[in-house]
Amino acid sequence: MNITINRNSETPIYLQIAGTIKNMIEKNELVKGYKLPGERQLASELGVHRNTVVKAYGELVSEGLLTASRQAPKGYFVQSAVNSWNFNNRFFPLEKMIRYHYNEREKRFQEIFNDSVDKGYISFGGIVMDKKVNPAGDMGSIVKHMLQFDEDGEIMSFYHDDSERLKKNICHILAAENMYVNAKNVQIVAETNQALYYLMTLYLSEGDSVIVEEPIVPDNASIFRNGGLNMVTVPMEADGMDMDKLEMQIKKHKPKFIYTMPNFHNPTGAVMSLSKRERLLEIAQRYGVPIIEEDSQRDFRYTQERLPSLYSLDQYKSVVYVDSFTLTFPYGVKVGYVVGPYDLVDMLGRLITMTETFVSNMGAYMISEYIERGFFAEHTKRLAAYYSQKLDLLCSQLDQIEQKGITYQKPQGGILLWCTLDENINERKLFLAAKEKGVLMMPGFLFYPYGYQGRGHIRLCFSNVSDQEIVDGVRLLGEAIDQVKTKENCDE
Repeated sequence: MNITINRNSETPIYLQIAGTIKNMIEKNELVKGYKLPGERQLASELGVHRNTVVKAYGELVSEGLLTASRQAPKGYFVQSAVNSWNFNNRFFPLEKMIRYHYNEREKRFQEIFNDSVDKGYISFGGIVMDKKVNPAGDMGSIVKHMLQFDEDGEIMSFYHDDSERLKKNICHILAAENMYVNAKNVQIVAETNQALYYLMTLYLSEGDSVIVEEPIVPDNASIFRNGGLNMVTVPMEADGMDMDKLEMQIKKHKPKFIYTMPNFHNPTGAVMSLSKRERLLEIAQRYGVPIIEEDSQRDFRYTQERLPSLYSLDQYKSVVYVDSFTLTFPYGVKVGYVVGPYDLVDMLGRLITMTETFVSNMGAYMISEYIERGFFAEHTKRLAAYYSQKLDLLCSQLDQIEQKGITYQKPQGGILLWCTLDENINERKLFLAAKEKGVLMMPGFLFYPYGYQGRGHIRLCFSNVSDQEIVDGVRLLGEAIDQVKTKENCDE
């Protein structure tokens, strides 16, 4: 069997073997009834211990992809990778069930984010916005206008509920993206993560499946996992998720939602092509699976190309659009929004009211004033120019250490750069070595909830680093790579 093992990968060898066999089954390279090599035979071919193959085969048996026979004919046999299923186009409101805990990846992700606030590091880790590009314009005037003062200058009160006004302003912003919506189709939330949580609460129950793009941000993965959901991953390609694999996973797992970030995907930075957007909508309609479209890095666009959103292309009201002002208006203001069919938006509003979730009225007022005074449009232009320069500098510095074993595909926007490492670089060791040198970044294995095969990755966020920190940080990263490189693979 053509199985390649990367002994420097963070994914255990048995999972690499299981993952490769799983892909071969799903691609019909191994069909139902095929007998796999014996445990000792495959172990000998791969140069691993027999117990490693036993664990790999056991993983596939537990997933229902293999069956183990202890009677003649003995051995491991392939089962069917796809089950038949009847699809329909209905949403199903389901009861809420939450049991929340963090796994190791999510804990490490949160720790790196927290460390990113500490300026003792050159931080390419968490997304923390640079105060140098905080919203411009007369913010003092906006705040003063919001507050009511008495004759002695004491605050008497502040402007109250401004959500309806903000909804109308959001409609104006989206119109510039060729998305024409009514205020009744907009629900204000605190942030995109909260929107995901509420959508899962309204429509999914424990054991239901949701399809996500892989790699996926750990805190989003945590929302799905802690809801007791079956998180089904679809690999990313240069122009968006693998549509053939998506359709295969839909047939097999019967998901209730597809979650996607078509613009500047986090962490890869990929932009879904127009042809894939159209095919995704066709697949979603054919199988009756609604789509959640997150667009939280939309304003960090560095080219003139502007692909239509899934929401604007959708003819069947099957797309829920989610965005936030958290990155573009970071004055401690947590305001996001959901756009969708009226019934869905109405249900979201009722759920928020029942749970008494606080959505900042002051934040809604400040953002509305900022938009109406013309500051917001200028601010987003300034953000794009500022971070486009940062991306260019980061790429130019990485080019100087490319020979050390780190490559990338330059994205068209966003504030993240997804880098690929040579096979002789262990990303966990690289993370630790770089941190010792005062440089933070996100190791790629954090974004793969089930492990992965192939080369390692790191995510570099350039949202809060100076030009000099980029130069120094990449130099130190290169030194860390030299420190952890192995000339030949060692058995794990």
